[in-house]
Amino acid sequence: MNHISKYLVVGLAAIFLLTEKANANPAGSGKSVPAIVADVVICRPLGLCALVAGSAFYVVSLPFTIPAGGQEEAKRNLVMYPYHYTFTRQLGEFQDEDL
Repeated sequence: MNHISKYLVVGLAAIFLLTEKANANPAGSGKSVPAIVADVVICRPLGLCALVAGSAFYVVSLPFTIPAGGQEEAKRNLVMYPYHYTFTRQLGEFQDEDL
């Protein structure tokens, strides 16, 4: 099993190194397949995790933000931004003017 994982790692490294065009962040290139795949496989699940964690932090921070009057800013940064990033932007689009 150890040999198989070595060959798998070497094969994946060779594929990534030999690809002609690979962007780490294909911002704004939502029509390309790598951008859509990266969005579906990496960015959307991370956005969902950020939404869950941000919602928990928002609830925990409420006793401190309500007296200070900062609950709207906390809600926007901890809940609304991850929600919009995860569920409302177009697939493969990393630059969104609404954010």
